[in-house]
Amino acid sequence: MSKPRPHWLFALLLLFTCASIAQPKHSITHEDVWLMKRVGAPIPSPDGKWVVFSVVEPAYDEKEVVTDLWIVPADGSAAPRKVTNTKGGESGATWSPDSKSIAFSARRDGDDANQIYALNIVEGGAAVRVTSLSMGARTPQFSPDGKRLLFTSTVFPGALNEDDNKKMAAERKARKYNARVYESFPVRYWDKWLTDQQTHLFVQSLAAGAQAKDILAGTNLVKAKGFAGRMADAGEEMDAVWTPDGDAIVFAATTEKDQAAYASVHTYLYKISIAGGEPTQLPARKGNFSKPKFSPDGKALYSVFEPETNKVYNLNQLFRFDWPAPSKVLNFAARFDRSIASFAIAPNSQDVYFTAEDSGSEKLYSAFGYQEVAPTVIAEKGCYTNISVPSKVSSGVVFANWETAISPAEIVRIDAATKKPVALTNFNADRAAKVGWQPLREFTFTSKRGKPIHNFLALPPNFDENKKYP
Repeated sequence: MSKPRPHWLFALLLLFTCASIAQPKHSITHEDVWLMKRVGAPIPSPDGKWVVFSVVEPAYDEKEVVTDLWIVPADGSAAPRKVTNTKGGESGATWSPDSKSIAFSARRDGDDANQIYALNIVEGGAAVRVTSLSMGARTPQFSPDGKRLLFTSTVFPGALNEDDNKKMAAERKARKYNARVYESFPVRYWDKWLTDQQTHLFVQSLAAGAQAKDILAGTNLVKAKGFAGRMADAGEEMDAVWTPDGDAIVFAATTEKDQAAYASVHTYLYKISIAGGEPTQLPARKGNFSKPKFSPDGKALYSVFEPETNKVYNLNQLFRFDWPAPSKVLNFAARFDRSIASFAIAPNSQDVYFTAEDSGSEKLYSAFGYQEVAPTVIAEKGCYTNISVPSKVSSGVVFANWETAISPAEIVRIDAATKKPVALTNFNADRAAKVGWQPLREFTFTSKRGKPIHNFLALPPNFDENKKYP
């Protein structure tokens, strides 16, 4: 039996412990902000057992920036681990329907542009390249049967196949000048010059030796002068998804890009068969549709909708189309007076989770999609973004990025029943703990017109309640 330790030893240990905890924290610096690891959106496997996400490790030298895919058990039973470790960064990860494999876009040794790779998570091994397109490939999506991939790629106007693209690229490379000629507006999107190249949708079988098929090539839609995808920070997005039967694709696009100088540009939803043919437009209203998603039972299509009105500020709404006959359209949660940012559909195909900004936070809500009921707040502290729900689980569980003014974005799991978030990652905890920042304090005052005005108070580093500040 060991001898009992004297009381002074415990006192000494407590002193050292308190001294280490009470070390002064430093004021936030540019390095603190810039070098925080950037944790990407959670992508849960359909069976709800795993969550894949990207992590960017920033650096001041662009060549030293590292981006890899990580995986973590959805129940938080183990720490995250890397599943890729290459020089080229990965993006756009997606799960196969059987929860065994992922597909992603990456530019690896020997690639002239990003290509689609597939990696078997269950069996392990190296990722296998699926595509070989001269203009690259991105944003993959497995078909419902898991045998094909849908993705986007860039093409030259009028190109009908890969040979046309290669020929046009060679002609431009061989010309003796490198001038851009613009015959319509816009010519630039924020800090990026626009080109005449288009974003198209491709489908490719996962069978060995299969070739990618451009399902938009030659259609009247892409021949329209104002054809384009939805403009986003990373470029044009088509927001493409498979229909539940796997025979067609629903995507977002516009034919009004050329009128941006003098009129609003609207984005609509279209459906096109993977066998080819002309896309058909879904019932439209004046505004912008984006981020379409099908309910797990395949009976409804949801989409974020930004209406165009004569108001300065328009609320993003959530529309629900009956499927496969999308003639009936429901304005989901029509009385909700906040702008819907991201959404996910529960496995029961009736409950819908979504995020919306309110009082300086982005809160997580749930609502029943068939009735006019007030949404229920599931989580409200901090900002919840990039929510996602596994499609083949029985209980209501939501995955999201969560952050506050003093907590860099990490991944959390929220049980819809208990409303308790559980952290699955903590990549920035150590660095954040060394910064002397303070939580924002909220307060409200009443204006002269009797309106409540919500405010935040940002306190200085290492704030002392007993000290007077200028």
